[in-house]
Amino acid sequence: MSVHLSAASCVDWAARLTGLDVPGFFTAAESAGAGAGPELFLPYLSGERTPHNDPHVRGAFLGLGNESDPGRIAAAVLEGVAFTHADGLAALREAGTHVRSLSVIGGGARSRWWGGIIAAVLGVRLDYLDGGEVGPALGAAKLAQIAASGASAAQACTKPAVLHAVDPDPLLAERLAPKLEKFRRAYAAIREI
Repeated sequence: MSVHLSAASCVDWAARLTGLDVPGFFTAAESAGAGAGPELFLPYLSGERTPHNDPHVRGAFLGLGNESDPGRIAAAVLEGVAFTHADGLAALREAGTHVRSLSVIGGGARSRWWGGIIAAVLGVRLDYLDGGEVGPALGAAKLAQIAASGASAAQACTKPAVLHAVDPDPLLAERLAPKLEKFRRAYAAIREI
């Protein structure tokens, strides 16, 4: 299993930090561009599970400079969350799991641009499902339906339609690869601080 505890809360936290609302945060990140600067964000605001299993590690910004602006900070936050998912997927792959595509659910499903970063970093296609932006709540409702009505999981939990997909962009993956490598080295550097 790959679990990242605070993807959405990283976005909310960083939007507040930069004085932007969440839609403005995504707009600023997209305007700056993926891999635009050296800024790295380690999104461990409440510890991390996969692959570090370290509830005490905390987040960090690295590579900040006078050129760092809200857009580049926003892009670094979105990249950092993507890099964390890449670490989780790498752990799954090391355990023998083969992943060809992933379904995107939750608030992050509202941004195809972020999906492009995630797909490039993970090297897998992302499928955006009908209703995916409310997927977690919908899943809870379906579990309640099963409990209340006695419906089977097969009856209540039909697979939603794929509205669109985002394939990995090899050029973006190549541009982000050096940042991913630095990100992976950064955990060891900060875990004792």
